[in-house]
Amino acid sequence: MAEKKTKGQKTDPANSVEAVPAAEAGMRLNSVAEIAAAWEQAQSPVVFTGAGMSTESGLPDFRSAQGLWKSRPESLATMTALKTQPDEFYFFYQWRIAKLRDVSPNIGHHSLALLERLGLVTALITQNVDGLHQQAGSVKVTELHGSLRTVSCLNCAAQYESTVLIPQHSAWEEAYKAGLYHYGSECLCPKCNGFLRPDVVLFGEQLPQESWEKAVKACENSDFFVVLGSSLAVAPANVCPQLAVRNGAKLLIVNNDPTPLDELATWVVRASIGDVLAAITGRLEQKKEPPPCF
Repeated sequence: MAEKKTKGQKTDPANSVEAVPAAEAGMRLNSVAEIAAAWEQAQSPVVFTGAGMSTESGLPDFRSAQGLWKSRPESLATMTALKTQPDEFYFFYQWRIAKLRDVSPNIGHHSLALLERLGLVTALITQNVDGLHQQAGSVKVTELHGSLRTVSCLNCAAQYESTVLIPQHSAWEEAYKAGLYHYGSECLCPKCNGFLRPDVVLFGEQLPQESWEKAVKACENSDFFVVLGSSLAVAPANVCPQLAVRNGAKLLIVNNDPTPLDELATWVVRASIGDVLAAITGRLEQKKEPPPCF
């Protein structure tokens, strides 16, 4: 874990904890205590999460299944693909939705939910579409890229749970691998027979305006900003930590790989998100009692 920097001082990557279990990573207790103290003193702590948050739950990054897709994932997640390659489009999202059934929130998700109950998370901005934050109990969630938990009709706008998109027969993945897959009636609206689409932001689409404006306001008001599991390579979402720092926030980045914004950070951590949050939350929980749940 990098030591705290004075203003304008660059983070030295040599001081960052490597991506090994926290118990063996040499996470300096004084650094954990320092971060926990800064988090506790913050008036408006904001958390920003990316794909690394979900991969610790065992949810595969869709880009990791490159051998499965017949096209680049980025070209499949488009309205053009839905119209011109419907079989590819629907299988891509059916596979991703099916994977959601196999995962649960991890210790990092639960730690953030607890920190919110303790009054130590005023906003949780996520690039993820899996709904695991809400499943863990977080309420103050802003989903920048939409949700894979629901689908909507392109014709009548009716909304359904995304599991309706999964084929009823069990051999659909094998059929795709064999080149025999074709999308079925599950991809059509039960009310009007229009095409269904996942409620996520596809490539080429704008972020939902209400969600983006809410995120920007939270970033501008933040005095302690935490990035968890994001490469910070996707615009405009990567503007969020920059807005926070520009307005005086301290920045903590927890990510296995370097990011373009590491030099802006007060602390950079290369370790498991779950381990880091558990260590920090353990200290904060000793000092604050969460309000009762009714």
